[in-house]
Amino acid sequence: MKTGLIRQGWVLLTLCWISSVTNVQAADICQQARAQQRPCVALVLGGGGARGGAHLGVIEQLERQQIPIDLVVGTSIGAFIGGLYASGHSAAQIEQKLQHTPWAEGFRDRVHRDEMPLRRKEQSDNYPVNLDLGVSADGVKLPKGILSGQALAEILQGTFGIFANLKHFDQLPVPFRAVATDLLTQQEVILADGSLVQAVQASMSIPGVVRPLELNGRLLVDGGVVNNLPVSVARGLGVDRIIAVSIDSPLLRREQIQSAFSITEQLTSFLVRAGVQQQLQLLTDKDLLLQPDLVDISTLDFGNIDKAIVSGRQSAIRFVQALAGFSQPQRLYRDWFSRFQQPDSQAITIDRIALQNQSRLNDDLLLDRLQLSPGQPYTERSLRRGLRQLYGLDTFERVSQQLSSDESGNTVLNVSASEKSWGPGYANFRLMFEDDFRTNHLYQLAASYTRTNLSDWGAEWQLELALGSNKFIETELYWPLAGSGLYALANYQLQRNVQALSDENGLSDGELKNNEHALQFATGWNISDHARLQLGWLWRDGGYVLPGQYATLLGRPEIDYRRQGPSLEFIWDTLNSRSFPTRGIRLSGNYRFMHDDVLGQNTDSNSSSIELLAAKSWQRHTLRTRWQVEQYQADQVDILALEQYSLGGFLNLSGYAPNSLYGSDIQFGSLVYLYRLNQPRISFINSPLYFGASVERGRVRKDVFGASGGVDATDWLWAGSMFLGWDTPLGPLYFGVGLAQDGQSGQQDAVYLSFGQSY
Repeated sequence: MKTGLIRQGWVLLTLCWISSVTNVQAADICQQARAQQRPCVALVLGGGGARGGAHLGVIEQLERQQIPIDLVVGTSIGAFIGGLYASGHSAAQIEQKLQHTPWAEGFRDRVHRDEMPLRRKEQSDNYPVNLDLGVSADGVKLPKGILSGQALAEILQGTFGIFANLKHFDQLPVPFRAVATDLLTQQEVILADGSLVQAVQASMSIPGVVRPLELNGRLLVDGGVVNNLPVSVARGLGVDRIIAVSIDSPLLRREQIQSAFSITEQLTSFLVRAGVQQQLQLLTDKDLLLQPDLVDISTLDFGNIDKAIVSGRQSAIRFVQALAGFSQPQRLYRDWFSRFQQPDSQAITIDRIALQNQSRLNDDLLLDRLQLSPGQPYTERSLRRGLRQLYGLDTFERVSQQLSSDESGNTVLNVSASEKSWGPGYANFRLMFEDDFRTNHLYQLAASYTRTNLSDWGAEWQLELALGSNKFIETELYWPLAGSGLYALANYQLQRNVQALSDENGLSDGELKNNEHALQFATGWNISDHARLQLGWLWRDGGYVLPGQYATLLGRPEIDYRRQGPSLEFIWDTLNSRSFPTRGIRLSGNYRFMHDDVLGQNTDSNSSSIELLAAKSWQRHTLRTRWQVEQYQADQVDILALEQYSLGGFLNLSGYAPNSLYGSDIQFGSLVYLYRLNQPRISFINSPLYFGASVERGRVRKDVFGASGGVDATDWLWAGSMFLGWDTPLGPLYFGVGLAQDGQSGQQDAVYLSFGQSY
C-alpha cells in the first residue's frame, strides 16, 4: 500500500515537473476519440538509431488490427518514424520511403566533388586531409560536431517532402510531438509547432556527433539524452491508453568492451536506460509495452533496417491478444484511416524568398547559387539542388529552408545560411609518399591556410607550404569581380623540385634539381561550377642543377633561365572524385608563349599541355581512361628545352622505372578497370577498396633538354599493371605491380606503394 502511494506521488511530481519545464499547452487531442466513445490512444516511439525500423513493424500490425492512434510522440528515430506516420503516411508508404532513404549520405556533410565550384574542387584535391580547422589570432577552433547536420536535414527533407510551417502539430492527420534536449539547461523540450522537419532533426541530433540545432533561441540535441521513451509526454497530454515501443541499446557484454569508445557507449547506455526505467513506471495496466528483440542490430546498422522491421512485427504479433483490446470496428477505423489518404507533395509556387544571410557574402551571390525565383514552381528536388549549390561554397555551417505564409497569404520560402562559426580561416593538409622498392622514392607533407570571404563576393587569400622531396611555399590572392563571374588573381611561388632519374634498368641516374621563383597575374572567367577560362602573364626565374652524366653531356653543371610571357588555361571538370572517380569527365589544357633567356641566349618558345580523364561505372565495375600530350617547342632548334616531362612509374607506363623516360615532348594513354571489393557501409568513414588493372601506352619524342638534337627518344611502348587501391579518408593508397613491354632489355616488373597521389 505504502509502495503504491509512493509510486503515485512520484508520477504526480513527474507530470508536474514536465508541465513546468516544457510550457506546452495541450490541445484537446482526445476530443474526437471520446466523441466516438472509445479510448484516446497514444503511440510512443523510443530512440535507438537503426533499430527504429522496429517501429514500422509495430505500425504495420496496428493497421492490421484496426487500431486508431490519436497522438504520436517520438524521440530521435522514433520522431522520424512517428513524424512520417503522423503526417499521413501509411506503413506501406513509410516502408517504401525507408527503402529509398540514402542513410549513408547522412554521414557526409560535404557535397560531392561534382557539386562544388571548380576552385573548391582543386583545393579539396590538393589537400585531401580535410580537417577544416579554424585558425585565427585566437588560436585553433574546432567544429561543434563531427557532422554539421546539413546531410541529415537533406535526408529528412527528401523523405518528408515539402512541408509548410505549422502553427501546431495538431494540424497533422495525427497530432504529433517530438522530444529534444536543451543543451544549455539539460531540460526536455517538447516540439509541437513550426517546421516538422526541423523538429525531427533536433530530436535526432546526437550530441558531439551532429552539431546542435538552434531553434526558437535554444540549442537542441537528441531527445534521448533526457527522455528516450517519452511516456510522460503522452501522459501529460491526457491520453487514456499508451502503446510504447522501447528500442534502447542493450548493454555491452564483457568481451565487447575493448576500447575507450565502447566504455563511453556503455556509460551512455546506463544513463539512457535509467531514464527509460523511470518512464516505464508511468505505464499502467491499461497500457502496452513492446520491446522487440534487437540485440544484433547496432545504432548505426542501417543496412539491417529490414531486419529491425521484422523484429518489430514479430514483437507486435506476440502481443496480438493484448492489441485486440485497442481494436475498433471496421467502419470507425475506416473513417479514422481516411485522414491518411494524403497526396504526395507536388510542385509549389514561391511568391517570395526571404533570405537570412548570416555571413559576410553578398545576398545576390547566395540567391544566384540558389537558382530559385519568386513566381516559379519548385519541387523538393529543385530546392535540394539549390541548397547544395549554396552549401558547396564550403563556407557555411548550415543552409536550411522553411516554407511559410505571410499575412497576405503568399507562400514564402525562408532560406537561412549561417557561416562557419570556427572560420573564416581554415587549415587543411596533405601527406604523400611513393616507393618502388628499388632506387626511387619520394615523400611530402603539405599544409594550406585559406582566409575566406575577404569581400562580399568571396575573395580569399591562400598560403601553402610543402616539405619533403619537393618543397615549395606559395601565396595567392583570388578576387571575384562582383557577380560577373570574372575574377583577378595574383600568385607567387618559390619551389625546389628534385626529380630522381632512372636508367633503362631502373637504376639511379642521379637527380635533376630545379629551383624557381614564379610570379603570375591573371584574370579569368568562371563559366560555371565545372568550367574556367583564365588568361595571365607569367614570370619565371630559376635554374636546373644537372646530375653527373647530363652535366658532362651538356658541358655545364647548371642551367639558369629567365622567362616571361602570356599563359592561357581552360578546365572542364565534372569528375565526382579525383582519386577514384566513378563518373564524369575532366578536360584541361594550357598554352604558354614565353620569351626565354637561357645561358645568354634569347629565344621565343611555346609549350602546351592537354589532358583528358573520364570515368564510367556499372554497379561495382568502373572504367576510366587518361590521355595526355605535353610539348615544348623553341624557335631555335639548338636551344635547350626548358620544359621537361616524364613517363615511367605507377599508371604512367607502370612497368618502367619512375621517370626513366624523360624529355620535352611526351604522349600517353591508358585504360584502367576497377572492381569495388567491399559494399558501402553506413559509417562516418566510407573507404571503398578496389582491385584494378591497367593497359597503358606512351612515348617520348625528345630526350632530356633536347640533348640529342630533338630526335625521338623512344618508340611507342606498352605497359600495364595490377593493383589494390584504397580510397582512405586521408588520401588514395595503392599497392601494385607494373608490367613492361615484352622484349625491352633491362626492364623488370616493378612493385609500387603509393599514398596520397592521384593518377
